[in-house]
Amino acid sequence: MNHHMQWGLALATTTLLGLSACGGGGGNDASPTVVAKPATTFSGTAASGAAMAGATVSINCASGTGTATTAANGSYTKDITDVTLPCVLKATSSDGNTVLYSVTTPSTSSSTSTGQVANITPLTQLLVASLAGTEPATFFTNFSANAGTVTASSVSAAQTAVLATLSNAGLDVSSLTDLLTGALVPATSSTSGNAYDQVLDALKARLTASGTTLDALATTVAAASPAASTTTNSNNSVASLPASLLLKAADSNCSALRTGDYWVISPTMSGGASSQFASGSFDAASKTMTNLVGSSTVLSANGGSCRYLAADGVSDVVVSQAGVLMSRVLSNGVYRLSFAIPKQTIAVSELAGTWNGLGFELNDAGTAYATDSFSATVDSTGLFSSVTACDGAASSANCSTISPSMNFSSNSAGGFDLTSTAAKDAWTDRVFAYRAGNGDMMLVEIADNGSVSTWTQKRTLSLPAVGSVGVGNWTVRTGNSLLANALSSDTGYTVAAVDTNTGNVTRTVLVNLGDTDTFEQTIVQNNPRAGYNFRAATTATSAAGVSVTVRERTSLNLRGMGVSVQSVPSFNAFQMGIDQP
Repeated sequence: MNHHMQWGLALATTTLLGLSACGGGGGNDASPTVVAKPATTFSGTAASGAAMAGATVSINCASGTGTATTAANGSYTKDITDVTLPCVLKATSSDGNTVLYSVTTPSTSSSTSTGQVANITPLTQLLVASLAGTEPATFFTNFSANAGTVTASSVSAAQTAVLATLSNAGLDVSSLTDLLTGALVPATSSTSGNAYDQVLDALKARLTASGTTLDALATTVAAASPAASTTTNSNNSVASLPASLLLKAADSNCSALRTGDYWVISPTMSGGASSQFASGSFDAASKTMTNLVGSSTVLSANGGSCRYLAADGVSDVVVSQAGVLMSRVLSNGVYRLSFAIPKQTIAVSELAGTWNGLGFELNDAGTAYATDSFSATVDSTGLFSSVTACDGAASSANCSTISPSMNFSSNSAGGFDLTSTAAKDAWTDRVFAYRAGNGDMMLVEIADNGSVSTWTQKRTLSLPAVGSVGVGNWTVRTGNSLLANALSSDTGYTVAAVDTNTGNVTRTVLVNLGDTDTFEQTIVQNNPRAGYNFRAATTATSAAGVSVTVRERTSLNLRGMGVSVQSVPSFNAFQMGIDQP
């Protein structure tokens, strides 16, 4: 066609359009031309290790939906018109037994406004859980209300968190750079899987070996996500393992005791910094602890689930449902309190917030330890902005607010350094952090003189319901010279009454384990400060007329850990309790 013919056709077309617009007879009733959005092409691969052949892929966008069916190699493609991004995707296997989720955003790598790439795998399911802070299925169903939370930065943060979780669990994820758009070649009957697929296979094998399901893992990842809904008025959230530990082998006597590496804290008055903490490990297959309660010892069950006796025949070991270990160990002829937390990779920025603490500090004379407590606010760089320090634990009158010259910094050997640069009080302590399955974190601070503090994120305690039941615990008490008493077992309790005006909670407890005789004791929530509770010294009379001595005690529950720490003034003691399973 020559140029004259092209211009002629163009002119004729313009003329016809003009006549059409005028309706052939004048008037202004023309309808505007509606320009449809170009179709958006969705593509990717669905695989659970093996390719998900014949799976249904449901695509749910901020506006617009569609479905596709995967090919034999798990690949899918679908054009959808009038789509508003972002989108969430669900792949349902042909037999309906496997359901996986994924997301896509307008700025996802390898995607354009008219082309969106999203693999759908167990890894992307974990990414969605971390991104959403809730169950992926719920996020998918309610996506119209949640679409605004899906951005390039939030997806990137979720991927980073998931890869860190898997790496902490011992999986090699170094080959993965983009879970959503990275090259994925799943294994088929005739094709070997690529590096992405091999990670899927390794995750599947680890889930099977640890007795964990993908759904359980996703639930834990969601609970620990910054996007998870939290309450500032909560008591002691249920203790649970983090996702990285769920992927490790469990001991047959305690699902919370997992194979892995631990930080061990054993406060002692002498010996310097090297005597206060150590690196230890546990192997579930051989039931062997190394440097946890002695240099190496084989555990045997002792008195039920999650309680053990070490091979030395004297060291008692108990485990919380969040995987925190506590023991009374024999060392150099004396008994000491020792406890351990699983090792994790945690950044300084994750310590930002306000913390409550309770500890046992050596006096200026270097002769005895006494309980102290504090609150501290830290920014994302590890710098302290304020500290409220209290002598003892029971009275706010003993507290003073200071402007600290203190900061956290990462230690190359693991954990953190807590450094004071004050001119008259310069020092450096070691600090170890542990995050439980629900996202709550605890810190343990240990000084080279044996002073020890435990920290928990500050919250106001809520009042329990009448009739609610608390579990029993195991306790080790250490006196003002750091010598530890034998591990004891305390009974649980039932809440008998609650006074919302005073914060008083009346509990009914057994006088002795194994008895039926009970007495009542009163706990004051958020006393002496928000996050603590206080029990006054008194003498109670049991239901059978027995006189019971109730000792003063100030407690700080370490949220999400199944652990509490207490000050007991009548014994000049610091003690730690582990909730029984």
